[in-house]
Amino acid sequence: MNKVNWGSNLVFFLLGAATGAAVALLYAPQDGESTRRLITDKAGEYKEKASDVASNVANTAKDKWGQVADQAQTVLSRGQQKANDTIDGVADKAHASVNNMG
Repeated sequence: MNKVNWGSNLVFFLLGAATGAAVALLYAPQDGESTRRLITDKAGEYKEKASDVASNVANTAKDKWGQVADQAQTVLSRGQQKANDTIDGVADKAHASVNNMG
């Protein structure tokens, strides 16, 4: 499993855990004010965790994109060098042919 899928799965897990915790708190034997305060606190905690996970996933994706871009640039540079070498070789042969005719 790659890191992007892991991050997405973790986000969904945290959201599910937050929903489960909220439902459990609604059925807990506390007064309304305490329950609302606890739900607000837990929601803030899960929001922060989800934000951290999303940030990590975004950074991982950015790093991977940079690696792919670097690899593409390397392949492109090699292709350009091969094309230049081929053109130089053809030009040398053409010059040699012209010189041998004269």
